[in-house]
Order: sequence, then structure tokens, then C-alpha cells
Amino acid sequence: RTLHAQEPSPHIDWSAGAVSLLQESVEWPESGRPRRAAVSSFGFSGTNAHTIIEQAPEPEPEEAPTAPVAQPSVLPWVLSGKNTDALRAQAGRLLADVEGRPELSPTDLA
Repeated sequence: RTLHAQEPSPHIDWSAGAVSLLQESVEWPESGRPRRAAVSSFGFSGTNAHTIIEQAPEPEPEEAPTAPVAQPSVLPWVLSGKNTDALRAQAGRLLADVEGRPELSPTDLA
């Protein structure tokens, strides 16, 4: 819909052509070809801007990479605790999680 004009200008003969201000949103039907729209902007100081906007083409589907993803040889599993006992408890929780979820790789866990 037209964003900045609440009512058509009385200085324009709107009945003389096929141009109108859209008072509400209108569906833009698919026609099998790229959609195009013309936009005109008229400034108070006489500055005018006109542009034609065209629908972007559908992106080409990307092919999945065929090369395997390289796995790092060393992964940090960072643990922290306020003291030695807290650090040991955190390490115990990590060990339980690793043993309880064998489907996860070391990379997923890191």
C-alpha cells in the first residue's frame, strides 16, 4: 500500500490513466515472469527520484560438499571450579555425560 499519502492529491487527474494510490495491501499474483514495480518519489524542493524494482531470481540450490569435513586432532574440554573439589565434581559430571551419550562425537561435546 502507499506509505506516505493518506489521500490522492487533488492537483492530479486520477481518472486520466491507470495509476492510483493503493489504500490497502494487495496480493501480487505470480505471473510466471519476474515481478516489477515502479516507484516514484517527489520532494518539496523539486527533487524527484524514480526507480524500477525487479524480483530477484530464485537462488540456485547449493550442492552438498563431497569432501569430508576435517576433524581436529586435539579438542579442549574446558572445565572450571572454585576449588579442587568443585573441579573434580565438574569433571565427574562431564564424564557421566560422555558415557551416557555415546552417539556424540568429541567435537560435539567440545
